[in-house]
Amino acid sequence: MEKFIQLVVDGLSIGSVYAAIALAIVLVHSATGLINFAQGGMAVLATYVAWVLTNRGVPLVLAILGSILFSFVLGAVVERYLMRRFERGDPDTAVVVTIGLLT
Repeated sequence: MEKFIQLVVDGLSIGSVYAAIALAIVLVHSATGLINFAQGGMAVLATYVAWVLTNRGVPLVLAILGSILFSFVLGAVVERYLMRRFERGDPDTAVVVTIGLLT
């Protein structure tokens, strides 16, 4: 029974992460009409930042807040200086740019 409860909790937590990323992809697609292929990579980068901060002795809550702040700044910089250049151009170009960001 203990293993079953652990598997249920693990499944719910992983499913919640997948749902949050899927919701973010749908929101971005609804707002811009483009699919951002770099969104998953940016989420992984934010998670890595939180992990690094935690390993350096920062409390978990502060590491999560720092990761959120980092993600916000990174997203704003990418949108302002990279994606806006392709805003009025061909949508395929913007999709290729997001694929480039992913790599």
